[in-house]
Amino acid sequence: MAKQYKRNEVVSRLHEQVKAGRALLMFGAGTGLTAKCADLGGADLVAVYSTAKYRMMGLPTLLAWMPYEDCNLCVKAMANEIIPVVKNAPCIAGLGAHNPAVNLDKIIDEMMDMGFSGITNEPFAGLYGETFAKQLEDAGIGFSREVELIKAAHMKDIFTVAWAFNETEARIMAEAGADVIGAIIGVTSGGLTGAKEVMTLEQATAEVQKMCLAARAVNPEVFILTHGGPFANAATAQYSIANSDADGYASGSSGERMPTESAIIAITKEYKAIKV
Repeated sequence: MAKQYKRNEVVSRLHEQVKAGRALLMFGAGTGLTAKCADLGGADLVAVYSTAKYRMMGLPTLLAWMPYEDCNLCVKAMANEIIPVVKNAPCIAGLGAHNPAVNLDKIIDEMMDMGFSGITNEPFAGLYGETFAKQLEDAGIGFSREVELIKAAHMKDIFTVAWAFNETEARIMAEAGADVIGAIIGVTSGGLTGAKEVMTLEQATAEVQKMCLAARAVNPEVFILTHGGPFANAATAQYSIANSDADGYASGSSGERMPTESAIIAITKEYKAIKV
């Protein structure tokens, strides 16, 4: 069963890694097996969110942003599979905050009762694009609800990872008390269901740096993780960290879906090459 950590314990663990010169890694897990393996591999955080479920079903992660399933019920179901097999890494629950009928304090407490050590805002409105995201915000069910989620968790002294798509969101999330800012550059490219068009590596890293500067202008101690877009493997993740002030990387498809795709295709071909 996953160990449950207090906020100061998680922050201390991350500081130790950074002080030792090791990049932080948050691994987004959609199955118990991938979560277990990430934990054994030394992931600093294991994030559990509905997006990961879809990618490990062989479906586009964008389905998590369509109105087909309750994302929070999905995470609760995933927790029953993932939390029992993670032994060391703090598990972080991805919560959809936008439904006005959801009591944020209550859903946070429910997730912590299940054994999670932190909260993050996923799904996030920013992926809908500027026009629709603004309409959501005007209706009171957009980014500001995600901010309220992070604020509510912070007030309970719970560790938080806040996703941000630009420097304004990064600053606002830092003001809300986020311990980690996930500097996201859209859907990850590559593999069978990844994004087909993304920023260049240089452009994406420049955007990450803007978010680093904005967040640290509020809180110099906040951690920054890069994610998405062209950051699709260890080499591109390293570039994003080496050429910005980021502390580490948040893997999703790049740590789970794409390695699974390539490994299973390769081993299947090996078995099929056996001669009778």
